Amino acid sequence: MSNIFISWSKSKSRDFAIEVKNLLESLNPHLNVFMSEENISAGERVQEKIIQKIIECDILLLCFTRENKKSPWLLYEAGFASGLNKIVIPILFDNDPNWHSWIDNPMNIAREININRENFETSFIKCFDLHDSEYTRNAFSSFSKKIEIIKEKHRQVDMQCEDFVDLLISNNAFCKKSPIYRNKTAYFLTGFETFDLWKSIVQSFLYTGKYLWIYGRKNMKLFGGNFEELFEYLEEKSANEDMSGIDFRCLFLNPTSDEVKYAHKQQDIFLQELDATIKRAKHQIGNNHTLQKCFRMYSNKRDEVIIRLDNCIIYSKPHFDENGQPKIMTDAKFEVFSASSQRGKECLEKYNAVWESAIDLF
Repeated sequence: MSNIFISWSKSKSRDFAIEVKNLLESLNPHLNVFMSEENISAGERVQEKIIQKIIECDILLLCFTRENKKSPWLLYEAGFASGLNKIVIPILFDNDPNWHSWIDNPMNIAREININRENFETSFIKCFDLHDSEYTRNAFSSFSKKIEIIKEKHRQVDMQCEDFVDLLISNNAFCKKSPIYRNKTAYFLTGFETFDLWKSIVQSFLYTGKYLWIYGRKNMKLFGGNFEELFEYLEEKSANEDMSGIDFRCLFLNPTSDEVKYAHKQQDIFLQELDATIKRAKHQIGNNHTLQKCFRMYSNKRDEVIIRLDNCIIYSKPHFDENGQPKIMTDAKFEVFSASSQRGKECLEKYNAVWESAIDLF
């Protein structure tokens, strides 16, 4: 009989752990599966029993999620088991390529099972020496449905935004006291209009993205020489008149509009920078008529900042001083939410309205 210890931390991981325990016991009733949530009685010394069960176990399973990957409790239990030469198997419930980056040992030497991969069932069956049968496959099918229900229950942002939010969280520039989650929206307290944010946006869009809509003023960071790879990619896509299926749009403030007077406290400097960036953009795009169609100039007051990255909206609202001029937005707070949410749909409508009323840059 194999003794299996299931390690978890935080509520979503606990819910996953319960389903793993149920799955193992249904497929092999001879397994002795321990989980602290269900197998410690009132009055028992919790830490002493956990340590004793790790000593007795043959396999320790770690239920990893985005939320608990830095949990010291998981690290302790994994390290203790590894020190006893136990088999340590991380089970990954979220797609997170950096799930083990915070641990040097033992996670970097443990082979994981990822439930999001096609070979999950085969790996699980082989790992626990289970009988592959129709009953087994049906049990996995039921297990997968329950896992999806748990994910939806604990989802803090819509699925379309999870990868981008995770990318931001992996950057220390964004995760100081952030994000705060509310109504499927991630609120970041700092980092808007910074190089780090634009780097993350471009990184997410390149090669796999479809939409990148920018509602900027000067767009200096985009045309500052740091994103040559983006423009090489756009050049490649523009070989086809439909941009090979991608939708790239960039809005500049029209330097001849009255709004320039209210766009910055130092109007002369702002206008010089705006003119200079437009010149750089024109030089960058050159005579590429397909790419030229991706740029327009608006003349309205910009009271919302909207960036569409595939099915994510990156949103911030300018704050104005007593003279009606916007305060500096670099490193300001911002939000990330789904383009398919009600707010997301409103942002897309707003962007499209501005785009339709704008004039060609070229």
